[in-house]
Amino acid sequence: MDKRVATSGNLWILSLLLVSISLPFINPYLVIASFVLMFIFLRSLLLRLIFIGPGNRKPTLEDENYRTEFLQDENKKICYHYFLQKEKSDLVIFLHGWQSASSRFGNRMDIFRERGFHTLVMDTRGHGASSSTFEWTAGKIIDDFKEIMEIIDRSKISNVHLYGHSLGGFVTLGIQNERHDGWWKGKISSVILESPMTAYSPILKEMSGKFSFLEPYMKKLALNGFKKIHPEVSDLKWEDIDVPNWGLPKCPTLLLQAENDTRLGREHYDLLMNCDIDIEAHLIASLTHSRNNINEERDNLIIDWIENPRY
Repeated sequence: MDKRVATSGNLWILSLLLVSISLPFINPYLVIASFVLMFIFLRSLLLRLIFIGPGNRKPTLEDENYRTEFLQDENKKICYHYFLQKEKSDLVIFLHGWQSASSRFGNRMDIFRERGFHTLVMDTRGHGASSSTFEWTAGKIIDDFKEIMEIIDRSKISNVHLYGHSLGGFVTLGIQNERHDGWWKGKISSVILESPMTAYSPILKEMSGKFSFLEPYMKKLALNGFKKIHPEVSDLKWEDIDVPNWGLPKCPTLLLQAENDTRLGREHYDLLMNCDIDIEAHLIASLTHSRNNINEERDNLIIDWIENPRY
């Protein structure tokens, strides 16, 4: 597992709380020191909440049609599954959402595989069969994606297509940013986004909840923490973590949005629809945000996108 850079461990945070509570009882003159430690405790706790990884794991993909590999070093172990056709073809890469896993894409991957596409899906950090991470960021997932793309047999790939669901949609959009490059970048021919997250601001607002007065401070903490975790990103501003600055497709994009999205609502959809991109959007009444491995209406739109390409 990778090391902490911006956050503290649970034991350290708990110790800060206990010491800050105990000091006034030990010596009344230590009240000021107690308040200082309490502030440090709250700051540390907020940072942990901002960068904490998923709490629950869904199973990884188990399908005899797909080969399983691991991208592994001393800091991580990333599981990915892929199927390569015998002949040169286009590659579709699937990026799942928060507390989901590669297994949730089985049916959608088969739609493309059965129609002659190479397909690949990875369990992002803290999901499926991949290792956990102390500090979860979308930037780390993009870095893992780029490493896997350097391993895959590019000689068999004509074009690249990205399919991102929920948080995977946010990662998919981030990949479009000009700071990310590779042999695959110029080959991205289309993007499919399903009920995508498109900005971090609404997530942080939701995280602050009833303590909305903390939101500006949480933004500052999140930005400083991200800079520590990703020092390679210079001059980062808060606007850079929302669309359009975060990243936008430069190719035809299919947007499949759950009409009644009980997880992200319509805000992320509206943000993307206000951007100047080549997009075909569908509000799907029968589609739910999660538990949607099979949805006939959505799947028919995907098949139409494949058989009548707009890219």
